[in-house]
Amino acid sequence: MRTLRFDLIPDAGSFTPLQLKPTFILSSCFNANERWSRAYGVPHQVAVRDLQTAFVIHVARVHYQERHTYQDAENLSVEVTRRALKEGTQVEARCIYESQPGHTVAEASLCIVPLSLVGEGGELAGLPAPMPFSYLETFEASERFAEGYPSPFPSARQQIEKNGEPLASFQHPFFLHRTHCEFVDQWFFIEAANFAEASRERMVFEQGAKMPLLRRGLSLPVREVNLLFSRPFSLFDEGRVHTRAYKLPEGVVFIHDLTKSDPSESHATVIERF
Repeated sequence: MRTLRFDLIPDAGSFTPLQLKPTFILSSCFNANERWSRAYGVPHQVAVRDLQTAFVIHVARVHYQERHTYQDAENLSVEVTRRALKEGTQVEARCIYESQPGHTVAEASLCIVPLSLVGEGGELAGLPAPMPFSYLETFEASERFAEGYPSPFPSARQQIEKNGEPLASFQHPFFLHRTHCEFVDQWFFIEAANFAEASRERMVFEQGAKMPLLRRGLSLPVREVNLLFSRPFSLFDEGRVHTRAYKLPEGVVFIHDLTKSDPSESHATVIERF
């Protein structure tokens, strides 16, 4: 399996007081996926133009391994691998972030689904389909797997709701501005983490005085973030985050559902563990 390595120098905007921002990790992992494609495979622009194939994020995961703050920041070494999964219907990009050799700060992965671009709608009219053989053959034999991406959904959510003690719930509205979108005027997937974080922080601010356990959502670094994307949002859409907090033996967990007009139809789900 081919590995691409490169260095990042995180600046002050890459951190909260407690850790690297999840959005920094997600964004750099997405960028690493494109770096790998340009080095070993097919750049996204070429896939869209010549192969009528685009890609969307279905699942994203961030897992923190070691405390890392701005005061520690000198250099991050990123190692990215890329695999074709499930007979070419999924691509996995996996990144490992090291502050120094042998010291992993965080791991991240993306489950990316290929779309066949049909009609005149471009990327907005894409339908899930296996990637073309000409794209698949750019992966070496060691990078092709029959199994699918190990998604935590829906089992993680089911276990939380079954075994966790409900603590509180909250709703937080948001609006999709152009700054939240990709060039095709659909939301950039990492914004789901931002909207979820905003809802959690407002929830703690408004309810934390009466519910001290909720304060862990601000006083502790997040241990893990999992994101599931089911439906797109588009420019100028109005949405709402439905946030629920649960107490489990290992800590406090927040589940966020990002919806539009129908609360039962989640466009994205974000699970944060503290």
